[in-house]
Amino acid sequence: MTGRGLHGRRVARRIIAVAIGLDAFVALLLINAPRGMGGGFGPPSIVEWLIPAAGVALNVIGLAWMIRIYRSDPEAHPSFWRFRRS
Repeated sequence: MTGRGLHGRRVARRIIAVAIGLDAFVALLLINAPRGMGGGFGPPSIVEWLIPAAGVALNVIGLAWMIRIYRSDPEAHPSFWRFRRS
């Protein structure tokens, strides 16, 4: 890999680390959130569970996609024929 490629991989590694750190911070906030006193409200409906669950699922999918792209071989492209010496 060239210097630009190595620099790009370092930047990608930092971006993934920041994403994991932000996810951990949000999880910490959710765990430490104060509980309500209750009241006259009924149990939460299915929609109140599906919307946060969809957000978490999409976040995990996006993080897995970022890691998959990072781990792929950057020189596995089929354009090697352009650079062959004759």
